[in-house]
Amino acid sequence: MWQRIQTVYMVLGALMLFTVGLGNPNVLETVLGGFGVGLFLANCTYYKNRKRQFVLNRLAMLVAFALEAVYLYPVLESGDSGVLDQSVWVTLAPLSAVVFASLANRAIQRDENLVKSSDRIR
Repeated sequence: MWQRIQTVYMVLGALMLFTVGLGNPNVLETVLGGFGVGLFLANCTYYKNRKRQFVLNRLAMLVAFALEAVYLYPVLESGDSGVLDQSVWVTLAPLSAVVFASLANRAIQRDENLVKSSDRIR
């Protein structure tokens, strides 16, 4: 399980969403962060089913984008950038989780292409 790089990317994405939900008093943000962490960590156990991993990573990316929207909506609604200055890490963590999920998807696709090419030789 840990020998594949996509597992490391998924754990890093889960860590990013965990840090968002950890010190957050808002219930919606905590639930979205926890759901994203659960998706990433459950996805690490599906290392034999690459198609399921690919789909669940996409779902985790959607959760991270929803979490980002929940953070940015009050800033865009009020027009005050002072709210954004105090929580820059919190707003960048879901975006870094999306980056890690996309890197994991690229590694999954690379593994899938490698398996397909080795099946042709047999």
